[in-house]
Amino acid sequence: LVYTHKAHEPGIKERVIDMALNGSGIRDTARVLKINMNTVMSTLKKRPPKSFR
Repeated sequence: LVYTHKAHEPGIKERVIDMALNGSGIRDTARVLKINMNTVMSTLKKRPPKSFR
């Protein structure tokens, strides 16, 4: 499959969480993964708080 939007690729949501746990900021994460900052923020907001521990 060829995805039009990078944020729909498998594993991107997990990488956003991993980068947040390692102290990367929203802008850093968006730049590295080549996705929109709003996508990063909405992904982090949708995760339950216990997944960040």
